Amino acid sequence: MGDNNARSSCGLPMATPYDKRFGFLVSDIGRLMSTEFDRRARGRLELSRAQCRLALYLSFLGPMTQAQLAETLDVTPMTVARMLDRMQDGGWVTRMPVPGDRRAFRVEATAKAESMLAEALNVGDELADFALRGLTEAEQGQLIGLLQRVRNNMAAPDAG
Repeated sequence: MGDNNARSSCGLPMATPYDKRFGFLVSDIGRLMSTEFDRRARGRLELSRAQCRLALYLSFLGPMTQAQLAETLDVTPMTVARMLDRMQDGGWVTRMPVPGDRRAFRVEATAKAESMLAEALNVGDELADFALRGLTEAEQGQLIGLLQRVRNNMAAPDAG
């Protein structure tokens, strides 16, 4: 059956097969990257992928409130609070009260977290090399540039 006659699992015609749909590809690549990151990081990193991501955002963007972290990570405030409890117990982050707001805490990565990020970035670089194998340097640069443009489009205030 050609692409024009492709059908979904419920029998409806599909204009574009799933493996050629942008949203499906981006989501599936993200899932595969996450799984492979976890496999490669096992035994090398003391933090989970989610905790590494949190520490990385704090390192790149600087200290922020728990609410800002939840928004940045696209998780619930309760999820961030639980992650931070474990990370604070392990010495990876500090939480300081925000003056004038008894309920808010400013979160900062510790030196311990900063030193671990180098290894997390090494795992990420190895994974990128693996994922991009077979592409020339020019193709890799073009792909990264195009993905940055897509991200900028999605982050624009008028997105949607």
